[in-house]
Amino acid sequence: MKAVVLLCAVCVAAVAGGFLGGSVAEKAEDKVFVCYFGSWAKYRPGLGKFDVENIDPYLCTHIIYGFAGLKENQIAALDPYNDLVEEWGLGAFKKFVNLKKYNPKLKALIAIGGWNEGSQKYSSMAGSPQTRSMFVDSVLKFLEHHKFDGLDMDWEYPAFREGAPEDKENFISLLAELRAAFRPHNYLLTAAVSAGKVTIDGAYNVPRVAE
Repeated sequence: MKAVVLLCAVCVAAVAGGFLGGSVAEKAEDKVFVCYFGSWAKYRPGLGKFDVENIDPYLCTHIIYGFAGLKENQIAALDPYNDLVEEWGLGAFKKFVNLKKYNPKLKALIAIGGWNEGSQKYSSMAGSPQTRSMFVDSVLKFLEHHKFDGLDMDWEYPAFREGAPEDKENFISLLAELRAAFRPHNYLLTAAVSAGKVTIDGAYNVPRVAE
């Protein structure tokens, strides 16, 4: 049996991976099951290999592709050969989104960040209105071009790992500006956040994030 690299969770309120500004599902059919796909799993040897074609499109309500990265304050593919169709790439982004053809109710999001991306360049991007605006504009173009349904913000972590103390409030500004830009397009905005108390206290204004 292939090793499963989809990490499933029921998203309620604004916990890790929660939908920002969302409400708690009250009925079983309204529950949100979010699955993360680690795209690097395609490079594993033998039975460990797991690619987009191995994803069951009916297992989850929302699937999140990990990861895109940040380059010069703009969202960008981290593995162009695997992610994109340009330059004879493998087109994993397109294959991932096309899973919706099998399950029209499925939502496909792109995650940006992750542990290997670090925190410093995200801190720099979030540090001024100008660079935040550049980032938000690039995300809108990225989502439209690749047909994703939204963005999962996986900055690990504001105010940590060579970040700045101001990140805690700048993260709120970034989320608010993304949400305002997403609203006319009905894009989804989620965030993967730390569950550790020390990181929570230093990185997140939880009531504001939950807004």
